[in-house]
This record gives sequence, structure tokens and C-alpha cells, in this order.
Amino acid sequence: MTPAKKELLKKELESLLAEGIIEECESPYASPVVLVPKPNGSIRLCIDYRKLNATTIPDTYPLPRMDDLLNEAKSTKFMSTIDLKAGYHQVKVYEADQEKTAFICPFGTYKFLRMPFGLRNAPATFQRLIDKFRSGLKDVFALSYLDDIIVLSENFDKHLADLRQVFERLSLFKLTANQNKCNFVCNRVKYLGHYITEQGIEVDADKVSSVQKITEPTCVKEVQSYLQTCS
Repeated sequence: MTPAKKELLKKELESLLAEGIIEECESPYASPVVLVPKPNGSIRLCIDYRKLNATTIPDTYPLPRMDDLLNEAKSTKFMSTIDLKAGYHQVKVYEADQEKTAFICPFGTYKFLRMPFGLRNAPATFQRLIDKFRSGLKDVFALSYLDDIIVLSENFDKHLADLRQVFERLSLFKLTANQNKCNFVCNRVKYLGHYITEQGIEVDADKVSSVQKITEPTCVKEVQSYLQTCS
């Protein structure tokens, strides 16, 4: 690990410690860290949980299909999207299981007190929570895929009432929205890689352009990469 990456890792660890997301520990588990660069020059701390996941009993709770959600999304005049702040980190890890989340790095061994990305059952756990949150909404048309929520209403007054109910429900579940990534009272919003408008669903033109710029694949690996991009 380069000195520059070590410095970025140190800052990320300090932030996670300050927020009560991780703490130092002694544990027989020690998954390695992976540093993924972000466009803004910072890093995303990821943990390679492949060995732990291989011995984890799967939670079969289903995630919704994105195309089903887009088909359900109705054309309305008022739409808002709500992104939950560091969604997984808002879920506590059961105390007896915390040591299993331990990871090792040049600065020591740490465990997660809040659910990290990369665990086999993290998506199912979070989707179950969000579905319970959404099931208590009365007469509100809202869709959710993990931490991405969209609220659609026919008129302005109804939309305000719907949003009020959504945020009251979020407060009840102790879930916090990311103000910088929310969009309120719009007639066109980006959701799950598409645009939802009054007229219907539109494909994101930037994604179409990216696919069109891909050179013709010349081997099996490139074909697989192309198909993954298109899916």
C-alpha cells in the first residue's frame, strides 16, 4: 500500500471511528481491506468478505427487480426521490456477530458495529427493513430499491402529505435521509438509471451514449463485459 493510500485509509478509519461505525478489536476473523478510489479523489473502504460469505447461510429474502419497479412507476405530476444516508450503516450489527465483520489493515484490526457493504446477507437484511418501513405507509404510492425511495403523487397537496408521512415513518424507523442526494417536488427525476417523467419512462441518454462508444468485442472476456454493461 502506497503512503498516499495509507494516509487516505487512516482518515477514513478516523471518520468511521468518530461516527461509531467501527471500533478496534481482537478477533479470530480478519478479512482484508480493498481501497476503491472515488471520482472526487477520496476512497471507499471495502472489505473482501469472500471467505466469510462462503460459510454464511444465505438469507433468501428477495430484492425487487428493477424492471418491475420501473413498470410500476406511474406517470404523475409530482415526484420526489429520497436517498438514505450511508444506508447500510444505519443498521446495527448483532453484538454476537460483530467480531465476524473484523478486518485487518496496516493500522490494526477493527470490527463493524454497523452493517458494512460486502456481507452476503446485507442486501436482503436492508431490503427487508425498507419493505417493513414502506408497508406502514397509508395511501402513499412509494417504491423502494434498497436505499433509493421514490414517492409519486397526483397533485401538490397530496404530495406534501405523502412526503410528511414518509418522513414520519423514517423517523419512527430511525432512518436518516441524505439531504444532498434527495430531489423534492419534481416533474422529472432520475431513478434506477432511468428518468421518470409525466409522460412515462425515459432511458438515461448518457448510459446509451456510453454503450454506443464501446468498441466491438474481440474475445470472450470482452463479450462478457459488454453484456454486463448492457444489462
